[in-house]
Order: sequence, then C-alpha cells, then structure tokens
Amino acid sequence: MSATREGRSRLWNAARAAAVAVAVSPLAVSGPLHAQTPTTDLGLGYPVQPLDARAAALGGTGIGLYGGSFSSRNPADLTMFSNPAIGGTLGPESVKLKTIEGEQSTGRSRFVVMQGVLPYQQWRFGLNVNAELDQDWDVLLADTLRTGFGDYPYLESRQHDGGVSSVGLSVAYRLGPLGLGVEGSALTGSLRQVFRRTFDPAVGDPSNQIGGALGDARWAFSGWRFRAGLTGEIGRRGIVSAAITSYTQLKAEKDTFGIAIGTQTFDMPLEVAIGGSVVLTQKLMLAAAGGWKGWSGTNFRLFDTQSADVMWAGGGLEYLGVRLVGLPIPLRAGYRYTDLPFYGGDFEQLSESAFTFGFGARIAGGRAALDFGVEIGSRGDLETTGTEESFQRLSLSLGINSM
Repeated sequence: MSATREGRSRLWNAARAAAVAVAVSPLAVSGPLHAQTPTTDLGLGYPVQPLDARAAALGGTGIGLYGGSFSSRNPADLTMFSNPAIGGTLGPESVKLKTIEGEQSTGRSRFVVMQGVLPYQQWRFGLNVNAELDQDWDVLLADTLRTGFGDYPYLESRQHDGGVSSVGLSVAYRLGPLGLGVEGSALTGSLRQVFRRTFDPAVGDPSNQIGGALGDARWAFSGWRFRAGLTGEIGRRGIVSAAITSYTQLKAEKDTFGIAIGTQTFDMPLEVAIGGSVVLTQKLMLAAAGGWKGWSGTNFRLFDTQSADVMWAGGGLEYLGVRLVGLPIPLRAGYRYTDLPFYGGDFEQLSESAFTFGFGARIAGGRAALDFGVEIGSRGDLETTGTEESFQRLSLSLGINSM
C-alpha cells in the first residue's frame, strides 16, 4: 500500500513538473519575454552603424566628412585618402532597461568597423569589416511563478551571443572633384540563444519542488550586400556625399546541437544616405547627414514583432582651436536621431536619440590618429512602446596613415 502511494506521489510530482516546465518554456511565454529583454533584441537585432569615433562624436554622420573617415557608409569616400591607411573602432555600451516588470542593466562591446584603403594613381581599393545586426546581451531576473501547485521563487538568466557582420571589398575612382565608388559585401554571422530558469521550493512548503527549465538555440546567417556612391567637392571648403545600398535576402539556418532543423529568409532593406561637411572658418567645421532604410518590407513574424521604415539624421561641429602639450586636439559635439526598425506588435515603433561628444589627437608624428566618442541617449518610451532604455556608448578609434 505504501509503495502504491509512493508511486502515485512520484507520478503526481512528475506531472506537476511537466506542467510547470511547459508554462515557463521560452516558446510558451514569447510575449512576456519581449517585455523583459532589451529593445535591441527585437526582430533581427539592433542595426549597428559603421562609424568611427570621429563620426560618432559628430552626431553619427560618417559620410562626406572633410579630411576622410574610417566609417564605411559610402565607398566613394575612399577617394579622400591620398595615402595607404587603416583604422578600427571599438564600441562598448552600457544599457539600463526599464519595463513594466522593473529595471535591469546589461551591456555589450562591439568591434564596430575596420576600414583599410590602398591608393593607386586615381584608384582606391578598400577592405572593410563591419558589425551589422547585434544581439549580444544578457540579463538576470528574479521573480515568482504562481501556479495551482504552489508559488515558486526563481532566478532566470537569458543570454544572446552573436549577430550579423559583413566583409566588404570596395573600388573607388577619383575624377577631378568627383569620386565614384562601388562595394560588394558578404553577410555572415551566428547567434546563440540560451534560457535558464532555476526554482526554489514552493513558498511555505520545502518539500514541494520542481525542476528547472533550459532552452538552447543556434542560428547561422548568410547573404550579400551591394553599395554604390558618389562624392564631390564644393569649392575648397565643402564636400557632399551620397550612397545607395541593396541586399539579397538574409538566410537564417537554425542549427541546434549540430542538427539543421529549419531555415528562414528575410527581405533586407533598400538604403539611401546623404551627407556632407563644410569648413565654416579656419578652425570650425560643420557636418550633417541623414538617410532612409526600407525595413518595412522585412517579413519578420517571430514573437509577434513588426518592422517599419527607418529615418535617421544627425549633425555636429568640430573645433580645431585647442592644443595640448603642443598637439592639436579637435573637440566635437553633436546630436543624432534614428527610428528603430523592429518593435512589439502591440506597441508603437521605437526611436533612439543621443547627444554626442568627443575629441581626437594626431600622434606618432602625424602618422596615427586616436579618437574618442561618447554618446548619451535613450530608446523607446515605456507608455507607448512597452519598454524604455537609457544608454552610454564609448567609441575608440585608432587610425594609421602612411603619410
């Protein structure tokens, strides 16, 4: 008789654990999960702008910058380099996330862009490696699951590691005051999504225990991008630059534990960008840029997420009148605004804005440039978009020029 009761007890505990495990699985609660994760996780992730620290500090411009830039918005801008050069940018970021469930902090660090250029007579040949769509983040949550079997406090971690990057080859040609450029890039990357939840015994009943929940999914991405651009000098003080970009479909293959279990394809946006800079005085330069990306055509349907077109704009000033230990120190400040392409289906589209600051220095006898940029901004609005974030991003660039 006791053996029968013990068997029934085990069967009951197993059924209870199974029911609770289904209730807490990531697929079963896909809606609430989005309310507790960063806005940069929505859809295909957060679109990373291919900007060096100078461009980031000047309001996120990065196209048509006087003196050249290691950003990669427009291949025609390579014609502003007269010597071989290479530069790279790191972009660590801290984020404070606020949702209806409470507040959480997270962060990420990106290798944003690497740009190299090799001049040959009127030709310029370039290589760039960029971050494109970022989903690197992790959060830790504590809450209580309330069920008919009991109330179970739990600790939960969600980790996303990966995203999409690009490797591009560019060719540009200098024709008097004009520069023409084209670029072809391969899109590649991977994403791992890990979900873990560990339960304490039920409140008031230490013998009432359930097992934890675990989810692990992996994706591999591939696709192509094509870009063409034009840049031109206006007198001796101004530059105007424009570029247009198109993509093939982005292919995402789900591969969990080495087993291919599904493939999805996503339409990628047509992009248009235009910008420029003008030397106002001997020591002051103004830069401005803007663009449009047609993300509304992206057929993203997971987790009840929608996509929309994006408008972005920014600008800033660079002042050259400061010197430190004999070195000129450019000071920069600006402001930028951008829509974000992905948002929860029950809310409005998100936007992001930031004030930008920075400075730079020429070192090693002028053969290298060290630049810093800081962005302080926010994304979303808790009432209208369901989530709200404040962020601080640092950009650090090192460029080497064989002048």
